[in-house]
Amino acid sequence: MNTRHTSKRKKEGAALMVALWVLIILSFIVGSFAFEVNLEAMLVSHKRKKFQAEMMALSGIEYAKAILDNRADAKQLEIEDMDEDKDGFMQAALFTQRGLPTSSSIEFENGARFTVTLESAEAGRNVNLLTRQQWLEIFEMANVPSTDWDAMIDCLADWIDENDLHQIDGAESDDPFYEEAGYPVKNGPLDSVDELLLVKNWGADILYGKPADEESDEIFGIASILTVWGDGKVNLNTATDDVLLSYAEYEDWELQGVREVILGEDQEAGTLDDGIRDLGEVSADPNKFKLQSSFVKVTSVGDIHGSQYQIEAIFLQKNKDSVVVYWNEGPVKEN
Repeated sequence: MNTRHTSKRKKEGAALMVALWVLIILSFIVGSFAFEVNLEAMLVSHKRKKFQAEMMALSGIEYAKAILDNRADAKQLEIEDMDEDKDGFMQAALFTQRGLPTSSSIEFENGARFTVTLESAEAGRNVNLLTRQQWLEIFEMANVPSTDWDAMIDCLADWIDENDLHQIDGAESDDPFYEEAGYPVKNGPLDSVDELLLVKNWGADILYGKPADEESDEIFGIASILTVWGDGKVNLNTATDDVLLSYAEYEDWELQGVREVILGEDQEAGTLDDGIRDLGEVSADPNKFKLQSSFVKVTSVGDIHGSQYQIEAIFLQKNKDSVVVYWNEGPVKEN
């Protein structure tokens, strides 16, 4: 056997293995670099889309503000003038003036668009202004157990009032519930409906509902019929059936009459004859209802190729000016 040739072949084999390992390592390095570049490009694209969607949402807010600023002018227009209102801008202003909800969507050539909805922020019952009797009507409608009513009302009263005096079934900051929870009572009005979750004897079942079980009947959540905005009067042109049914004087058959008047003569939603113009048309109590709102909720969603950003704002109408009193924004979570 020729040992020289054998040794040479071994060296060539070792060199080949080293070369292969070098190629493998280099391929990993190149692949990793390509992956990082691709990932970085995706992140940049995502941030760019998010920024563009945010700008679209802000544009929607400005569009809504323009609608609010043109309410008075829209009221003066004749029906025939609306024929030239191609994008529905003046109709949206007219609907807002009448206290009706309205939605607009504007799309641009690059695929970007915003959708903006204006509706009364006073379409529900103000939790800070409800009397004991009004709460009892709401609890009865929502099927809340009557054994809980007094404690819920008294605990809410202690949460809102400015003193430390206990209601009969109430709870102030020295109550074990709040001491264990680690926060005191607010001694001030609620800033949101969800704040009720912090109050003793209130909970998610009351606000969002609970299905029936062997021990108790179904509870219909009341969060959707409540608000923290306004003077306590509900905008009748925007109020849902559940809101109206929370008033003792309203029955199912009476709701049908209200809906028919709101839809106008053609009985079609979204047309120019929509809206109750006078509370007398439906024999509504002016101490409980109204037709225009001082607070308007604006929801604007910007969209750029599926990436969405949402802004929710509450505008306070002061004469001809619109002042923002609430603002919440963030990207829309993908399903």
